[in-house]
Amino acid sequence: MWFALGLLLILIVLYLCLAPSIPGPSFPGVDKAEHLLTWLVVTAWFASLVERSAYVRVAIVMIGIGIGIEFAQYWMALGRDGDWRDVVANSVGVGAGLLVAAVRRESWFAWVEKWLPAT
Repeated sequence: MWFALGLLLILIVLYLCLAPSIPGPSFPGVDKAEHLLTWLVVTAWFASLVERSAYVRVAIVMIGIGIGIEFAQYWMALGRDGDWRDVVANSVGVGAGLLVAAVRRESWFAWVEKWLPAT
């Protein structure tokens, strides 16, 4: 269930990153902060599902998805621009997500499941 919800999270990220750009107010650095936080959350989610020995694979997949999104934005004509700085922000977010997941002794999913009623 947690993996399926994580895949849904990835699909939402893909949609938000590849949908036509919506003009609006922007502040310097907000875009990079959004990239960092998004990949921190997504990476922490998936890293919480695997053993620490699989963190390198999680990082490779997450960074690969982030790079793929930037290439797709570059090739699309929907008001999006591929940016290498976004790849850097994504990668920093991936590293931070792995750190967040590594700090916990057990998966936060296990913690949530302890508090859910037994079915």
